[in-house]
Amino acid sequence: MSAPPPFIRQDREVLKLRYEVKAFDLIAYDSRLTALIFYARTVWWLLKNIWTCDALFIRFADVYAFFFAIFAKIFRKKLFIVVGGFEATWIPEWGYGTYHNKRSRFFTRYSLQTATKILPVSKSLVASPKNGFGLKHRIEGIKLLYPEVDAAKIHVIPNGYRTEFFCPDPTTKKIPGVLTVASIRNKKDFILKGIDVFIDIARQKPALPFTIVGAKDSDLRQWAGPLPENLRLVNKLNHEALLKEYQAAKVFMCLSLTGGMPNVLSEAMLCECVPVGYDVSAIPEIIGDTGIIIQQRDSMEILSGVEQALLLNGKRARIRILDRFSLATRCQALYKIIDKEIKYHDSPRHK
Repeated sequence: MSAPPPFIRQDREVLKLRYEVKAFDLIAYDSRLTALIFYARTVWWLLKNIWTCDALFIRFADVYAFFFAIFAKIFRKKLFIVVGGFEATWIPEWGYGTYHNKRSRFFTRYSLQTATKILPVSKSLVASPKNGFGLKHRIEGIKLLYPEVDAAKIHVIPNGYRTEFFCPDPTTKKIPGVLTVASIRNKKDFILKGIDVFIDIARQKPALPFTIVGAKDSDLRQWAGPLPENLRLVNKLNHEALLKEYQAAKVFMCLSLTGGMPNVLSEAMLCECVPVGYDVSAIPEIIGDTGIIIQQRDSMEILSGVEQALLLNGKRARIRILDRFSLATRCQALYKIIDKEIKYHDSPRHK
C-alpha cells in the first residue's frame, strides 16, 4: 500500500493543526476485485466514524467522493471537496477526465451537487477559455462540464507550498539547462504532460542539457524513438533528491496540456528556476511575469522561450510563489470556510 501523495498528507496536517481529524487513505485500484474491496473498506470506515464528525473532507470528486456524498446527505454532515483537475477537465481523444465515462460522470456530478463547499485549486477549474494546444477537443471547468452545480458553493483555494523546504541552495550554482518533472506511466501521460515536445526541443538544442525526472528510458524510447545525447533521464525521486534537481536547474519547463495547478512548477520556482510553460490551466496564473508563457504548441516559439528564460533571473519566480501560494495562505483560507460551516469554536472536541 503506497503512501498518499505529498499534497494530500500536507492538507491532512493542516487540518490537524486546528481540528480533531480522523484520516482514511483512499487507494487507487487496478481491478474490479480490488475496487470492490476498497469500496467496502470505505463504507465501513464511514459507518464507524460518521456519528462523531461535524464534516467530511476529501480530495477529488470521484467514486470515493460519491460514497462520502451519500453519507453526508443521509447523516446531514457538511462535505468539503477539493477539486484537483482530473474531475474538472475533459479531453475526449485521450479519454481523460471523469466526465469521459458516464458512470464516473454521474459520481462526480452527484458529489459536486451534494457538497457543502467545492474547493478547486485554481480558477481554471471553475471555467477556462484556454485553447487546446493541438488537442481536437478540450473542456476545462466545473461551470462548463457541470452547469447544474450551484456556483455559489465554489471557492478557489490554491495549493500551498512549504517555502522553507523548497528554496535555493547558495552553495549550488545554477547550470544553463532545462528541467521538467512528470510521472509518466503510459503514452497518455507522455503526450498530455508534453514530454514528446520536451524531447523534440532537446533534439533541436544539442548543446544545452535537458533533464526529465519521472520517466523510464525504455518507455520513452518506445514512444519517441532514439533519444538525444543531451537528454538525461532520472527515475522517480524522493523530495530531498528532487529538491537538488530544482536547485541545480536554471530553467523549468511545464508543457502539460492539463493538470489544474501543477505542484512541480511552483516547487521549481521556489528554488529560483525560471519558468517556461503553456498558456493553459493554472500555468500562466502561477508564472505571471516571472518567466515565459507559451501561446501556441509551436517548436520555434518554445525554443525562443527557452533562450529568453536562460537570460532571466529566477529570484522573482520565488518571490511570486511566496506572495501568492504559501502554505500559510492556504491554511487560513481553508480554516475560514470550514469554521463558518461547522460553527467552529475552541472546544475540547475541536482541539
